[in-house]
Amino acid sequence: MSRQKAIGVGCRLIAATAATVMAAVPVLAEQRPNRAPQQRARAEANGVSSLAAAFQRAFRANPDILAQRASVRATQEGIPQARAGLLPQVSATTYAGVLSARSLLAGPPNMFQSTSVYQRGVALTATQTLFDGWRTQNSVLQAQSQVGNQREQMRAIEQAVLLDVATTYLAVSTGISLVEVQRQNVGFLRETLNTTRTRLASGVATPTDVSQAEARLSRGLADLSSTETDLSIARDRFLRIVGAPPAARLAPVGALDRLIPGSRDISRDVAGRENPVVLAAVSSVKAAESAIRVAQGQMLPQVSLQAQVARDIGIDVSTLRTDSAQVVGRVTVPLYAGGAPESQVRQSREQLGQAQMQLDGARNQSRSAAYAGHAALDNATFTIRAATAEVRAAELTVDGVRKQVDAGLRTLTDLLNAQQDMVNARARLLQARSDRLVASFTILAAIGRLELPRLGMNQPAVGSPPPQSDLGVRLDAWGELRNPTGPAQPASSR
Repeated sequence: MSRQKAIGVGCRLIAATAATVMAAVPVLAEQRPNRAPQQRARAEANGVSSLAAAFQRAFRANPDILAQRASVRATQEGIPQARAGLLPQVSATTYAGVLSARSLLAGPPNMFQSTSVYQRGVALTATQTLFDGWRTQNSVLQAQSQVGNQREQMRAIEQAVLLDVATTYLAVSTGISLVEVQRQNVGFLRETLNTTRTRLASGVATPTDVSQAEARLSRGLADLSSTETDLSIARDRFLRIVGAPPAARLAPVGALDRLIPGSRDISRDVAGRENPVVLAAVSSVKAAESAIRVAQGQMLPQVSLQAQVARDIGIDVSTLRTDSAQVVGRVTVPLYAGGAPESQVRQSREQLGQAQMQLDGARNQSRSAAYAGHAALDNATFTIRAATAEVRAAELTVDGVRKQVDAGLRTLTDLLNAQQDMVNARARLLQARSDRLVASFTILAAIGRLELPRLGMNQPAVGSPPPQSDLGVRLDAWGELRNPTGPAQPASSR
């Protein structure tokens, strides 16, 4: 009977628990949407846990990238400024004043006559440049090349920041693994020391064995402290670059072999053509060529047309109002301007030569970076194969030497040396894996392909304020003249 009662009580408890759960389901369903923001905030507070999240956060908030984006937007304003050279210039003029005259009349009795006239008038003037030696057209081309230069520099900065993020992410990830290896080593050394002390009490080991175990434990603790210090420095650098701390555990990074050219020579050629620094230098050469033509345009004739309508009231005593309209065409042929235009032409030619030399230097540097990245990649690949075999052999050695020490066939020193060799082999393997990934990212940056879409990641949309029309700026001219009172804000936050 007692068993049946127990079964009945158990069934009632199960039924009551099921009823409680069913009653709580609607409440949990209602509260679930409210917990989502808290979970996201908690996840963000825990730090960045994947390389994709680190890339996207740095892409949105890194100050170097934001500064270059502002530079691009500022440089783009040079295009409408250059186009203004061939657009009409319209101005309105008004004046008001008093003309007072005092005249001495001829003949006796030499009387004076005083006259005061209140003068006022308005005028509307429009000036249209018809030909300016192609300076405006070349200035537009120069401005467009400068915008292209800034855009490529922005790509170069973005890829440099992404390379720093990847390098730091891998440094933190490798540091976490190295700390784990050192902690396992310290645990092994503690266990070995305790076993040696027990063997000393049994008369099997010697005081020298205990001293050796203590020395190796001290060394292991020092190595652990050094590794933890390196990890702390890497975490701080990650926070500075990404803008958020790394998580306690980081997701592994996959291989990038499919994105890397098959040989060093191919990478060198691609780097010489597609590296953003090279493309920025190409734009600088184009801008310098346009600058020469702009300077030469100063020595060509200038043709303009000016139209004006005016109304003058109270010109003199006998004239109440005068309405006038005129159209004037002007042709200006510069003959001599003190040698300034000629000097500017020579200066622009020297700047073109400078830009061409900088282009050659950028190509050589990008090709060298791609070649060095491939060399580091090949070396890391070989090191990984060797370190993998070394780790496997070292683990077997430690197990075998431990058994031989227990059987009295090997000394404690042999076991400690085998353990240290295994720790070093694991550290080399972890570092080689990190070095191979860093070399892969370095090659992608050198050939100009370290971009989020190419990596299979979503690139965050960077908002920018819509361009304001010239009329809108003119209607709020005083607003444009006011200086900002607060700190500058990035376009993505406006």
